[in-house]
Amino acid sequence: MITNNYILFKAQLHDAIKKYHNLRIIQDKDNISFLRGILDIPNDYNEIVGHFLIEVHYSEKFPYRFPILFETGGEIPNEIDWHKYNDGRCCITVWPDEILKCKNGITVLFFIEKYALAYFANYLHKKQTGRFKNGEYAHGVKGVSQFYESLMKTNNRELWIQYFKNTFQNLKVRCERNDNCFCGSQEKYKQCHLEIFNNLRQIGETQVLYDFSLIFK
Repeated sequence: MITNNYILFKAQLHDAIKKYHNLRIIQDKDNISFLRGILDIPNDYNEIVGHFLIEVHYSEKFPYRFPILFETGGEIPNEIDWHKYNDGRCCITVWPDEILKCKNGITVLFFIEKYALAYFANYLHKKQTGRFKNGEYAHGVKGVSQFYESLMKTNNRELWIQYFKNTFQNLKVRCERNDNCFCGSQEKYKQCHLEIFNNLRQIGETQVLYDFSLIFK
């Protein structure tokens, strides 16, 4: 079914091919448009250091989720350690992190420039050095756990539960925006745990509970 989200995605494909001349707009058998072609990967000096055959497809919740990125040339192994699924989809980040990155909506062009290029540059760096340049979350549940450790600023899961209650239940924090945060970080509350609580709200109670159910097994 054609939705307003898809219409927005389709319109934005034209902005992408204006900048990336080796990409083309293709239609599948159901007349659904997507991008296909070669994506050149620059280094920090804007020198082209790699080329990948890719496709960028519509995802149901776009622009509040990433489009679906495929590497179709077989350069990257379809293996968990390389963050690529068996069907060729590229795993950019864990689901709750994607929700936060897309909280204000994204464009196809922004996705390519910010996330697709970084994904492939990271692959090239790991291929040369054995490690990802910009770090990575592990695959699956371990990666989701790493995300929440970073978000919560602690690996203490009892505190995660407390912060969940602070956010979604009636365990209110007595702290004003410009006070030093209750956690003792010496940061202002608005820049510390208030930001954490706001990010949890953005991810949503249902998603956080689901993620915790996986992590706490």
